[in-house]
Order: sequence, then structure tokens, then C-alpha cells
Amino acid sequence: MGVAATTLSILIMLKYLLEKLPPMRALYLMLMAYGMLTTHIMPRPHILALPIMTFWFVQLLKASEQHKAPPLYQALLLILWANIHGSFLIGIVYALFFAFESVVTAPPTINRTVLIKQWAIFLVVSIACLMATPFGIDGVLLPLQLTDQSYSMSIISEWLSPNFQTFQFLELWIVVIIIFGFTQKMEMPLLRLIFLIGLIHLSLKHCRYASDLMSLQMPLLLAAPLAKHWHAASQDNKFTLASLLPVTTLGKALIISALLSCSVYIFAFKDIEFPLSKRINSMLATIRQAELPGKVFNDYNVGGFLIYQGFDTFIDSRAELYQDDFIKSIMEASSLAGGEKPLETLLKQYDVTWTFLTAQSPAITYFNMHPDWIPVYANEFAVIHVRKGRWSQQSIDQLKLELQKQSDSTADKILQ
Repeated sequence: MGVAATTLSILIMLKYLLEKLPPMRALYLMLMAYGMLTTHIMPRPHILALPIMTFWFVQLLKASEQHKAPPLYQALLLILWANIHGSFLIGIVYALFFAFESVVTAPPTINRTVLIKQWAIFLVVSIACLMATPFGIDGVLLPLQLTDQSYSMSIISEWLSPNFQTFQFLELWIVVIIIFGFTQKMEMPLLRLIFLIGLIHLSLKHCRYASDLMSLQMPLLLAAPLAKHWHAASQDNKFTLASLLPVTTLGKALIISALLSCSVYIFAFKDIEFPLSKRINSMLATIRQAELPGKVFNDYNVGGFLIYQGFDTFIDSRAELYQDDFIKSIMEASSLAGGEKPLETLLKQYDVTWTFLTAQSPAITYFNMHPDWIPVYANEFAVIHVRKGRWSQQSIDQLKLELQKQSDSTADKILQ
């Protein structure tokens, strides 16, 4: 589903680019977009919502360029978007921007009063569609809750700024824009330029925005100004397979080599689940069958494994549901930053009887040394402890035996 959603998003973008630009130039922009998108392609709701976001953005672009509001039925798309992922709120922000652009840039022949009324109706219907979720107004406000959690935004990797000590496609994009801006005389409408600067700003502030927003929306924003700059009339941009091939023999050879390499890679990559994930899921399935009593205490970034196996998590990556104070208390307890007391308070308050922590967690030191906790499993990724007294020694020994049977790696250890 994730791959299908990503492919559909790129095709929606490419269709619009081909309406504006020659095929080869449209393909270059598509490859640049894909390069930035690759870091965030995963089976998560934001990817499933990506085609909706891209289609919504394209329709708003077209409506603004034609100085009219989109058809009201397109607002119904927000019902699906709002029930898939919290990024739906940015759809309203985009609608407000393009409504403003459409009115401000309208020629004298357009009745602006009528245009404002059309966009106002569309916006009201769009906002009403956002309410069509089980949570109503609370669902609309939920994305704002996450952005207001300053502590969570400062520790969650995807909300941090990009790390330019490693290669980032964002850097390539910015360099290309600077070079093009200084060497060409392309005219960029002021409002589109402001929008572009806003995308760059968000992408530099949070690396997630580079992949989710800037990747596909920057090429779409640049398409019309580039078409005007290159005098690329849309009626002349007829798409053919031959138009995608370079003229030179060397260029054709490189394209063919790349296609062959991709084919070999795709057919060789048969196992889509990483071996470590298999081992973790197998281990958790065994624990689920053992029906451990009480609650688990887990690290923030392993909640997905527990959800997949049907466990109630102590915490997981849905940060907006847990709030800053709770997340901060867990992070401080797990790091032993304030000593053992914060961790012991959490364990007692929530009646924790077993743990699922990453091998690098400082809290493992506490559990290994405390007489009330028994280590039963460890590999290079995770460590499991159970609380003494809530399980008989016979039950613990049985759990160790079952884990030993399903372990398929010398890296997995059943701790004695």
C-alpha cells in the first residue's frame, strides 16, 4: 500500500508537470522529487494520505491559475483525508493561500466579489468536511496539539532539523535553485515565491516537511514559471516514450544500465521484512502467548512492534495522544537522568510487570541490578525483563524455554 500510494502521488505530480513542461524536463523534476521522498516512504498513514494531498494541491493550483474556486464536490476529498492522517489541516492552509492568490492576481475582467464568494463557499464546505470524523472538532484541533508540544518536537527525530553532515536531497534542491536563480532570468510571481520560501523554511526546521511537503509541491510550484521561462506551451508537450530518451548514445547507455540495475535489485530483494524485525516479532508473539500479567514498560521507538503484536503500549510514536508532560517523564525515567526515583515511581504507578527496552537504554542497568527484576531475553536490539513475584519461577523458566525454541540467531540470548 505504501509503494502504491507513493507511485500514485508521483504520477499525479507528473501528469501536471507534463501539461506544462517538455517530458524530459518534467522527468528531471520527478526524479528530484522522488529523491527527497525516499527517506519517508514507509507503511504509515502519512504515505496513504500523500496522493490525496498531492491531488488537492494540484486542483488548488489549477483553480488559482484559472481564477476560479474548485468545484464543491472536490471538498468531499477532505472527509477521506481527515480520517486517514492529521496532515489534513494543511489542506485548509493551502486552500486559503490559493484563494488569496486567485483573488489578488485576478485580471480586471474577473468580478472579484463573485470570486471571493465562490472561494468562501468552498472553504466553508471544506472545513465542514473536516468535521466528518468520529472526533468532530477535537479531530480538527488534534494536529495543532502536536505542534504545540515543544518537548516532543525537540526529541522526535523526524521533527528535528535535517542533518547536513550526511547527504540530503534537500541540499541538492537548494543548490539547484540558487544556481538557477543566479544564472537564469526566470520570473517567479511574488506570492509563489513567498510560498516557496515557506516550504524551504519548514523543510530546514523539520526534516519531515522536506519529504512530505517540499518533495512533490516544489516541482508543482515551479512548473508554470519554468514553462513561461522556457516558452514551453502546453499544447506542444506531447508525451511519447521516445521523448524520454537522451539524444546521445552515452546517455541512452546510461539509461539502459540504470534500468537493468533497478530490475536486478528488485528481483533480488525478495524478503521485504528485515531479519531483525522477524526475530523481534517472533519473540513478542511468544510473550503474547505466555500472557504476561500487568503492563509493559517500553521505549518510545519500539511501540510499533508492540502494536503489531496486539499489546497495549506504555508509549508509542503517536506523541499527540500522550502529551508533553507524560513523554518527558518517560524520557527522564528511561535515561535515569534524575536517578532511580522517577523510574520507580512510574513502574509502581502503572503496575508495570515486564519491560521491552532497546539494548542502548540506560534503564537496563537499573533492571539488571535490581533484585525484583529478572532478565529473560536479549539481542543486539532489545532486552526483556519480568518482575519477580508476579510470576512463578516455573513460569519464567517455561518462557525462557519457549524463547529459546523460536530463537533463530546466535545474537539472541536467553538470560539465565
